[in-house]
Amino acid sequence: MILNKLKELYKDIKRNNLTYDVFDFTKNNIDFNVLFDINSTPFKLIMIKKRSSDYIIIDVHNGFKINPHLSRDKYDTLVSMLGLQFKKGNPFSTKEFFEELNQKIPSNISRKNISRNTIFTIYQCEEKDKVYIKEIRNWDTYPHLNKSCSPENKEKTRLLYPDLYEEIKDKNISVFYTDKKREEIIF
Repeated sequence: MILNKLKELYKDIKRNNLTYDVFDFTKNNIDFNVLFDINSTPFKLIMIKKRSSDYIIIDVHNGFKINPHLSRDKYDTLVSMLGLQFKKGNPFSTKEFFEELNQKIPSNISRKNISRNTIFTIYQCEEKDKVYIKEIRNWDTYPHLNKSCSPENKEKTRLLYPDLYEEIKDKNISVFYTDKKREEIIF
């Protein structure tokens, strides 16, 4: 199945030098945040039930193709997220669900945020309690230390501070995080 509306959103994400966007979707009076992440291969479409810790991750392959036939675990999670009860003669169709989602995918980025706890749950980020920038360090100015930025640090910065990530993604710069909200940033 092709989610052709993702193509326009993808173009706008790229045009704005971002790696993901979050948009809202409602089905059966259940509100979702949908995170479309283009930084991985395949792309990821993550359906997150609002005010919940429930989510499913859908792989988006070349041509914006998804498999509408979910694994049993993902199917059960989606049915639970939607609060559906089994009714004989009225089965739930994931294909119809994704067709409806496709119609409601925006063409432009929405710049919505999702909670840091949700991001950390989905992406397994380092140091979950540390989300505020403490210091930014360019390792190239400390060659005697022989250190470099870790992929985990880049990923955490990409998710929490996408604009900053775009500025430093190709540089040997680490962002040090703290759990203290009012610490001064050191440059």
